This record gives sequence, structure tokens and C-alpha cells, in this order.
Amino acid sequence: MATVFFADVLGFSALSRTANAAPAVDALSDLASIFSTQSSIARYLQAPAWRRRYGLSDSIFLVANDPTEACAAAAEVFFNLAFYNSTADRPVLLRGAITMGDVREIGPLFPETANANVVGDAVVRAVQLERCGAKGPRLLVSDEVVGALPAEFTSWMLDQTAEGPAELLWLLTPDPKVTEPLMVADVCRAATRLLRMQSQDAEAAPHLVAYLDLLARSLERLRERDANAAATALATVNFRAVRPILQSLLTTSRIPEFLLLERIDALIGK
Repeated sequence: MATVFFADVLGFSALSRTANAAPAVDALSDLASIFSTQSSIARYLQAPAWRRRYGLSDSIFLVANDPTEACAAAAEVFFNLAFYNSTADRPVLLRGAITMGDVREIGPLFPETANANVVGDAVVRAVQLERCGAKGPRLLVSDEVVGALPAEFTSWMLDQTAEGPAELLWLLTPDPKVTEPLMVADVCRAATRLLRMQSQDAEAAPHLVAYLDLLARSLERLRERDANAAATALATVNFRAVRPILQSLLTTSRIPEFLLLERIDALIGK
């Protein structure tokens, strides 16, 4: 029995369809550079929680023994990547899933390009779970992983999506005592800026609306635990400016609403 974290680059298929696939190449180059440095992102990918790591194209598979350690490390990867890219016009964001089950390492199909391969029920289900539920940079969690997590971690980091799968609110630090509200604010500001820039992009807009929904739910959870930290984060994020864009997208398209406008109104005290 092992825990598998699977993730790939959000919107990578669209990037690959452009001329010469240049944006896709750039995204992979950025990802490889980030993952190979000594940045906080690389450190979490190299954390002791992971016993094996695999990569193919834009996809990564990380295998761990302990599901709680895996969930904490995966959430940190997502947050640090979003924070690292918070000033980029085309940031690299991930979407992923965590499952538990049978995992086996086998030899590679082509030894000249790899030294190992990974198979098993948990691997297959992680890929399937990643494709479920709402759009956006989500980190979904299977039922058996949820059942293996301690109650304190679950009550702080876990939420239920509108479509069913549980997900990690990766905007939050796994240890609530060390949440840095200004870093949270940087990620939120980046998401609102992207929505303003790309609201007319029919392919990107649903992902960005879902991203804002994820951030709003995370800020709600933070406010329940630490009202001062949430207020500090919200003081530097202008949700009022992006609300009309969201309202327009939600009323003129088929993007699910997720109660997003109500959440933002509650956060900004409208």
C-alpha cells in the first residue's frame, strides 16, 4: 500500500496546440528549472515524504508511504509554485490528485530515456481522479486518503467540491500556525490579475473562475481559524475590482457559479 500524488500542468493541451508548441515548451522548461533548483518548491518535491519520483512530458508521479505527509508536501508544492509565478503573465499552475493503493516500480520501456516506470491501481486512479470535478488548479483527494488523514488536518485543509471529490485547500499552510497572510495575498492578487487579463479567453476563463472559487473558500476557512490573518490578506486583495467580471462571466456563460459571488461579498463585507 502506497500513496500516489499525480499532477500535470493546467491547460497544457491548449499550450501544445499553438504553433511549434512554443508555450508548452516554455512551460516545461520553466517547470524543469524550478524543480531542479534549491527553491522551496524543489525542496518540497525532494521532501523525505516522497520515496520515488517519476516524470513524463508535463506529468509527475510522486510515491509516498504516509498519506498525511504526502498531502502536506503536495499542498506546499502547489502553493509555492503559485507564489513563485505570482508575477508571471502566463504562470505555470498544476492540477493533481492523491490516491492510495497498490504501486509497483518496474523497468523502463526505453532505458535510454528513463531508468524506471511505475504501475498499479493507485497510479491509474490518481490519473482518473485528476480529471474529475471542477476546473482550475485543484488538488483532489480520494476517499481512502480522506479516511486515512487525522481529523485536525481534515478540518483545516480539506473541502468538498460542488461535483463531489474532496480537495485540499492548498492556499492554506498545512500547519495553520505558520500561515503567512501576505504570501496568501500575493497568490490571490495574481489570480485576480489573470482573470482581468484573460476573461475573454473562452478556454482559460472557466479555470480562472474556479481558481477564484478555490481561493475564496480557502480565505473563508482561514477567517474561521484566524480572523486577523484573513483580514491582513484581504486588505491587499481588491476583490471588488474583479467582482463585475465574475458576475458577467457567470451570467453570460455556462461556467458553474459555485456560490462564488456570495462568498466574495461575504469576504469583502458587501
